[in-house]
Parts: sequence; structure tokens; C-alpha cells
Amino acid sequence: MGHILEVKNLAVEYGAIRAVKGVSFNVDQGNIFAILGANGAGKSATLRTISGIVKPKSGEILFEGKNIAGKSIYSIARSGISHSPEGRQILSGLTVEENLKVGTYSYVKKKRGVNVKNTEQNQEYVYAMFPILQERRKQQANTLSGGEQQMLAIGRALMSSPKILILDEPSLGLAPIIVKNIFRCIKEISLTGTTILIVEQNALQTLKIADYAIVLELGRITIEGDARDLIRDQRLIDAYLGNKKKE
Repeated sequence: MGHILEVKNLAVEYGAIRAVKGVSFNVDQGNIFAILGANGAGKSATLRTISGIVKPKSGEILFEGKNIAGKSIYSIARSGISHSPEGRQILSGLTVEENLKVGTYSYVKKKRGVNVKNTEQNQEYVYAMFPILQERRKQQANTLSGGEQQMLAIGRALMSSPKILILDEPSLGLAPIIVKNIFRCIKEISLTGTTILIVEQNALQTLKIADYAIVLELGRITIEGDARDLIRDQRLIDAYLGNKKKE
């Protein structure tokens, strides 16, 4: 199906700190592509640069063949990349339904005049994926549980009909039973044809649903390959999976 995203020699700096050091990788259309690694490895910096939150020091980011490196957050979102950030960052002063509508901003601006029907369809899709959100649609978002807030963050990102859905630590701070549900939903989203780029500390669960993965260490790729091969890679087992692989 070809590459929907190509990252070439990407370098990202935070002041004097070089967080990403010449990283290159390709993401195939419709795949779940995972970025693994320890804290401070450059995972979130890579995602934030792809979605325009951070400007790259150098390198190219080709989305559907066009270089989007350094473009604004809004233009990247309008082009079809949606980011569900680490920490969820829901809008606590709004209801669940209002939070979802915020996710349509770039979509509405791009498709003015035809957005209402599609927005309603997207909302129905989100409610079908996460039924609890429909039950809580009039509830203040800050009163939701951690798992429900994560569902809301993902749902909000889906409201713009993204071609690429970026997920940064979707299982962070959640109970194991909620984590399994979140990963099941991520897999279901990918089956609709949406490409998913995910950063996760939970390497085992991520590799179970991913198609391809890379491991970052200190801003560089040290391991990469098909997820089904990496889940048996002794280097990855020693560093990130340990005895969990026996589960």
C-alpha cells in the first residue's frame, strides 16, 4: 500500500539538548507503527514534531509525499494527522460532548459546508467505539475516571477523520483491565484503515497489536523490525519485556 509517512534524518532540539538525533523511518498505510523506549529516549519529541507541536532542527517529514516539517499544528491537522497527547489534556471546563466537538475544529475549517453530516457520523462512531462516552456525554469531562478520560482523548482525536492517528502513552496510569480495553479499541480503529503511530511504555501489549516497531535510545534508533519478530527479540526482552513475555 506504500508509505503514508516518511521521516528522514529528523533532528529535534530542546534548547541545548538534542532529543532526536537523525532518526529515519517509514510508516505504511493502514499499519500500527510503534515507537518504544525508555523515558527521555526521544519518543514523544518525535511525535510532537510530526504533528507540528515542536519544530525540527533538521530533516524531512513527508506525509503523502509532501514535506510537512515545520508546518503549523493547524495545517498538519487539516491535512489529516490527529494527535492524542500524553496526559490526555482534556478540557475540564467542557462536557464530554463539547470536548469531542473541539476535535472537529480543523475538520470544519477544511470542509466548510459539508462538515455537519460527517461530524455527526464521526460522533456516532466514537460513541459506538466507547459507549460510556455516550452515557456521559453531558457530564463535565474532569469528573470522568482516568480510563474514561483516555477514551475521550482518543475519541476527540478521531472526530476529524484522521488518516494518521498519533497516540502518546494511551495506557499511562490506567488499571490493567482498562489498558486491555484501550488496546482492543486501538486495534479496532486500525482495522477501519486508519494508520496509527503509537508511543508506549507498555512494550508487550503494544507489540501484540503493532505491525512494525522501532526502539529509540537517547534519540537514535537501536532496534527495529516487524512487531511479531521483535516480541521474540532477546535484546528487547532483556530491556523492556523481562518475564512479562511469559504471560
